[in-house]
Amino acid sequence: MGAIIPKAADMAAKLSMPANIIRQLNMIPHPEGGSFVESYRANGLIPARALPDGFSGDRSYSTAIYFLLEGGQKSHLHRIRQDETWHFYLGDPLRLVMIGPSGDPSEIILGQDILAGQHLQYTVPAGVWFGATPAPGAIYSLVGCTVAPGFDFADFELASGTELKKAWPSISGLISEFVLPGK
Repeated sequence: MGAIIPKAADMAAKLSMPANIIRQLNMIPHPEGGSFVESYRANGLIPARALPDGFSGDRSYSTAIYFLLEGGQKSHLHRIRQDETWHFYLGDPLRLVMIGPSGDPSEIILGQDILAGQHLQYTVPAGVWFGATPAPGAIYSLVGCTVAPGFDFADFELASGTELKKAWPSISGLISEFVLPGK
């Protein structure tokens, strides 16, 4: 009987971890899903004239956030104008899905088990649709995301399921799984 109590206590601690992390890091809800807090924004600015077409103004050299998804939550399909590097920190593995410019889907797992093919970090190329969710059975995944040039919500676009399914009907199941309901 003694062995059951520590396991139950361990499980209770793990179940309360997401709320504790959110509180400790002062995270807020993210429009794509999950919780986040900006942890870094470079002081230097890249002038708009030096950026590729499509940027609406100056951007910081780089930005970084902490991002937490609880089991069953999704980072809904979205894209940005910059590369975004994801870094795995704590919790359970995270499934990161991407849809390339020609509709080719791919997926990787962020996590600590690199010998099993999980990635400690992974960079999503600029302009690729992507989303994420903790692996099945997960309680939470805490990751970081670094963007350069720095992130601005003007560069952020949530996917329209209707438009993506029209463009790529062969992957409509994946799109339905990761698109924000009602989009």
